[in-house]
Amino acid sequence: MSASGAKRGRPLKFGRPTRPLSVSLPDDVIEWLETLDPDPAWAIVSLFEKARARQAGAAPRAPAELVQLPGRRALILVTPDVFDDLPGVSVIRLSDGRGFLALQPGKGYADLELAVVDMIDAVNISPERRKALVEIRKQLREWRQAGLVFEARSILVVERQEVGEKARTLSGLASA
Repeated sequence: MSASGAKRGRPLKFGRPTRPLSVSLPDDVIEWLETLDPDPAWAIVSLFEKARARQAGAAPRAPAELVQLPGRRALILVTPDVFDDLPGVSVIRLSDGRGFLALQPGKGYADLELAVVDMIDAVNISPERRKALVEIRKQLREWRQAGLVFEARSILVVERQEVGEKARTLSGLASA
């Protein structure tokens, strides 16, 4: 323990305590999990979060929504699996199963809209994903037509080493 009482080491992968688990699964199940997320652990946690939300009677989250930051700024918070394989788009995952968008350098809002439109027209996507992308396309158009101004910004994602104090999870920042 450090002087502040925080344990040193790797940050919590899912924003909460974990235990290692070794499990054998059929190849087709592993391949399916990897279509949800390249990391099967994230895919399983995502499925759990969705099931827990349904059990709690929570309304399903929109595939994209604006989340207010201090002042007049907001981030687009998304359902990560809908944005898989969108050219020029990455999702920075949060511990609650959602994520925010990070675009490749030089890309902006118009590139995001175009990538969504192109993916809607792709022949190899599921009907559920196409439906979510159509909803996202509609939302993006509404935001643009409402006069919202979108700025591309760079972010730094830090891969922590066993140095320094434990980082707070994003959900923990709200209570700070």
